[in-house]
Amino acid sequence: MVPIDIMGTLSELQGSWNRPDAEQWAGVYTQAMPHYQLLIESYIKAQQVATEHEVLDAQR
Repeated sequence: MVPIDIMGTLSELQGSWNRPDAEQWAGVYTQAMPHYQLLIESYIKAQQVATEHEVLDAQR
């Protein structure tokens, strides 16, 4: 496989999110693509809602 952009290169270097330094990799991705931070925040909120059984806005 030949990476064609910086995100492809980062993905190849990282290999997997299932690693002890995943949080540091998230920081690298947000440096390369600032909007990636919004995706991370959305994922964290979704996990919080799921684990804390928070009532969704649509269900209020």
